[in-house]
Amino acid sequence: MVLRGQKEYFRYLVRRYQSKAYGLCFKILKNQADAQEAAQEAFVKAYEALPSFRIDSSFSTWFYRIIYNTCMTKIRKDRFTFGLEPDHPALSNYRDDNEAVRSLDAEDMKALLQDAYQALNPGEVFMIELFYREECSIEEIASMTGLSQSNVKIKLFRARQKMYDRIKSGLKEEILIWQTK
Repeated sequence: MVLRGQKEYFRYLVRRYQSKAYGLCFKILKNQADAQEAAQEAFVKAYEALPSFRIDSSFSTWFYRIIYNTCMTKIRKDRFTFGLEPDHPALSNYRDDNEAVRSLDAEDMKALLQDAYQALNPGEVFMIELFYREECSIEEIASMTGLSQSNVKIKLFRARQKMYDRIKSGLKEEILIWQTK
């Protein structure tokens, strides 16, 4: 309906994607006001670009690419820092199953995770969010970012490795304390 010139149906798309758009923008920009602004800007860009949307592709993939480009432009202009929630699924593979890690309180774990997430660049944050939080495929992320599938896999691997290395480094002190007990 929207593509046939009935622009009032765009409200449906806004309602359907507004929380995901804001969530992705917030994860990348780490600032509520900036995330709201970027999400709104992405919807405006999508609305204006509707005539260029190809029906043979997924709207969400097309729209997430607009979100990605909008956030990357904002970052290049403003240079932000990033944070992380301690239960972020991207990090669950790297939680060491030993007494030192189990002895960490929630605040210590949150600090380690936030430090690890801050090691990532904005593009890595976007890919981690799409892959783990939004459960997008490698192919979809490649389409959104304009990267090859191989490049997406490499970037995801490197992002996870950066996070793992930061967590491992942060845990060294905790392990030493635990071993002296």
